[in-house]
Amino acid sequence: MAERRQHVFADRDLSMSRERRTIPLMRERSAAAKDCPLAPPAHASVYARTLHRACLVLGGVEQLAKHLEVTDADLRRWLGGEEQPPERVFLAAVEIVLLHAGGQGRAN
Repeated sequence: MAERRQHVFADRDLSMSRERRTIPLMRERSAAAKDCPLAPPAHASVYARTLHRACLVLGGVEQLAKHLEVTDADLRRWLGGEEQPPERVFLAAVEIVLLHAGGQGRAN
């Protein structure tokens, strides 16, 4: 029974390995992935992971910083999990991710 239960939950794995912390459709776009730093596991908060996904969606740190109206330096600190972003920045990143996941394409 435990084996079946493990199989049932295999597709619901919530662990955040490096591979799972990127949007599958964006993995092929290595230029964006190279320009979107991934926080080390010890600092991979929901804030850092959401900003990382938004960075991948928009194509890089520069594009995301411009969209969020923040400096590259601040954004890189938040992406690295060094600091928590302001609530407005986090919610804007959530919106980018949700619009992309909802099939709306690139957020405006």
